[in-house]
Amino acid sequence: MKSYRIEVPAKWVLTGEHSVLRGRSAIAFPHSAMKFSLTYHPDSNKEIAANPFQSQIRLLIGRATEFLKVPLEVDESKIEFQSQIPIGAGLGSSAALCVALSKFVLASAGKNEDLLVPLATHLEHFYHGKSSGMDISAIAAHTHPILYSMDKGATLIAPLGSLPRFELYDSGKRGSTKECVQKVKHWQQTMPHLVEHYDDQMAESTRLAHEALLSFSKFPRESEDKLAESMKLAQQCFETWGLVTPELIEQKHELLKQGALAVKITGAGLGGFWVALWRS
Repeated sequence: MKSYRIEVPAKWVLTGEHSVLRGRSAIAFPHSAMKFSLTYHPDSNKEIAANPFQSQIRLLIGRATEFLKVPLEVDESKIEFQSQIPIGAGLGSSAALCVALSKFVLASAGKNEDLLVPLATHLEHFYHGKSSGMDISAIAAHTHPILYSMDKGATLIAPLGSLPRFELYDSGKRGSTKECVQKVKHWQQTMPHLVEHYDDQMAESTRLAHEALLSFSKFPRESEDKLAESMKLAQQCFETWGLVTPELIEQKHELLKQGALAVKITGAGLGGFWVALWRS
């Protein structure tokens, strides 16, 4: 294969984290302000700088060729990654790697990109044990937000005439998706009578957010109020599941004091980025 370059965005999640693994719907956005790029230059003598992903490439390519059932000869030392997406911040750093690498492998093997989402999801299992496929689908969508469930896959929420004013803020803390998933499982084991209630609450959050996004260009103020209600429901789930520390709670209150209509953590929890909704 000749030289190849691909760039993919980060992602952030408005509603549905964790409950999406149990069949509920979620809404996720690509975040083009942060990029992940893969460059393959087989004829270059340039030494590739080490990065956090480089040691995993051989393993991931092996998993990809096994999934596709095709032989593939690639010089891993000629694959270079550059990422603006912080690791452990809920913005899909591992998903971005898996999407970019899957695009490269499919192009190298001469395969159709219809296999992109299943292949990238298969690769992301390496990081999360079992990936819902939501982050992969949001990044693969590239420009449009998606409504996602594990049984129906991704549906583009488009075309949208305009979007509400969402802003992302770094909490300065980092969390592990695996740790957060395990924390929610432990909570479920101790509170089995509340599991369905909070999954249903997160599903209601997604329903309200979906309606608000679709109506925003015509009825901005009413839609913002509905989105604020949605985000409050979702944030309450995070706090009930034990995924928001006292320090993070202080940060939330500070953003609300500054005038944000609603604030919720995005991603798995225990750190990462806040998404705040402001009046347009």
